Amino acid sequence: MLKPSGLFILLCGLLALASAQEALSRVSSQITNALTQGLLGTDILSALQTIDFQGSLQSVFSVAGGNQNILGGLLTNRDANLMVQVKDLRLLQVYLENSPNFKGVDLRIPLAFSIQINFPALNPSIFYVQTDMRVQLYLEKGADSKHRLAFGHCRIAPDTVWIQSENLVTPVKKIIVENVERVLGDLIIHNLGAKICPFINSFLHNLNPQVTNELISKCW
Repeated sequence: MLKPSGLFILLCGLLALASAQEALSRVSSQITNALTQGLLGTDILSALQTIDFQGSLQSVFSVAGGNQNILGGLLTNRDANLMVQVKDLRLLQVYLENSPNFKGVDLRIPLAFSIQINFPALNPSIFYVQTDMRVQLYLEKGADSKHRLAFGHCRIAPDTVWIQSENLVTPVKKIIVENVERVLGDLIIHNLGAKICPFINSFLHNLNPQVTNELISKCW
């Protein structure tokens, strides 16, 4: 059993640890808030509009249009018009996490948007999309032996790609939805990073010095 003095010391130690963790959490929150607001000031979201979702999805509906069994014979050549709109573009709160593969941290940049598809003979469909961009942050020693913040590969994290259709579909039309989700997934993994990463890289290379120093402290 601890003596009163020993218990007091233990409680003081726990309070000090809790205070340190709270301070660290507060600093991390300040960093991620600054990064989120800074990225919102770039054209990162407008880059999504330059991806040719319609051209890529056209092949899915061209196949469906040629297969009257899939659409129940409701489609004619006159109806074969596809309209795709990107809506509700959002940059969510960024966050930092320790990387298991290297000494440094991963900057995670979550994005969310929806794809509205209008196609004759089918009800308008909305596909909700979420995914994370990932950038490796680490320290690099310069010729003067001082450490500087360096940035690794910027890319989509494939395991974070999430696509969900709003509408319930019949088993007959399910194949179209599955093909749309497959095409969207491929586009996001292979094209989204190429469009958005240049904006992220430019932003990181021009960070406020205070934010840079705080990120450096996180990478030790």
